[in-house]
Amino acid sequence: MLSQSQHAAANIEEARRLRADGLSYRQIGRRLQLSSAQLGLVRRSLKREKAGRTRVRATMPHATDRDLLVSRSVLPAGLRRCLINAGYRTLGDLADRLDDADLPGLETLPGIGPHRARLVKALLDHYELLHGTSDLQGEVERLFPELRDGPAG
Repeated sequence: MLSQSQHAAANIEEARRLRADGLSYRQIGRRLQLSSAQLGLVRRSLKREKAGRTRVRATMPHATDRDLLVSRSVLPAGLRRCLINAGYRTLGDLADRLDDADLPGLETLPGIGPHRARLVKALLDHYELLHGTSDLQGEVERLFPELRDGPAG
């Protein structure tokens, strides 16, 4: 049996996939058998993520998924707040933390347990930012730290 937060995370992932297939929120709600409150949470989360992506790409034309803000992700509000308070501003910052073998896992941060760490890893996996995926920019930045701020000009 899934907990309430695990069920919400699963609904958001499935709704993201269905939305990419072109279904409306009403159709998603019917297909996943969501209550109006659950559908509202899914809709707000996906809209926040899309607005964050649009805002970042409008202000920084060469932005990648690494530059997306944690505050605009689909993560639950309390988890976003914990990560921001711990100093993680972008998804790239989180990916770097998980890739650093010298640092312990996210579970060691205050307020983040195994379930919340899995949510973060699932989000990074969705954007292919975890180590072992095709995060070419992250690998280049790791090898050449002077390129982290992006190209000048």
